[in-house]
Amino acid sequence: MVKALRQVVKKTIDTEDDMIRFGQTVAASLVKPAVMLLNGDLGAGKSVLARAIIRALGHEGAVKSPTYTLVETYSLPDWQVAHLDLYRLNDPEELHYLGFDDIVANSDLLIIEWPEKGVGLLPKATHEVTIEYLAEGRQVSIVS
Repeated sequence: MVKALRQVVKKTIDTEDDMIRFGQTVAASLVKPAVMLLNGDLGAGKSVLARAIIRALGHEGAVKSPTYTLVETYSLPDWQVAHLDLYRLNDPEELHYLGFDDIVANSDLLIIEWPEKGVGLLPKATHEVTIEYLAEGRQVSIVS
């Protein structure tokens, strides 16, 4: 049995434009199916990164934050994307009310912000992203 190699990428991000360019690079490297967990404090840039990835995959309209809707889906030419923000969940079991199993089954890419709110019910991550504040800018780490 061949064991998959674990890849770690770390990048310092100075501006929002840098985060957008980084998201474009990440999008170009994605392979279906993908589950991306986005970790980081409020305002760290999780939504900016998610928006950049979704646009880089071909979405041309607005990319709404799923903070209040909890999930936004995008049917793109080559991808079915679901962007979830679990910040407002009080219990992981609430995912069942969202039709989470159907969302997972019908998505090529899941981008999940605040994944700790869905512990025990989320599929295994193909990419775990952590965004941390630096004195200036951010450090983004991706474990694939």
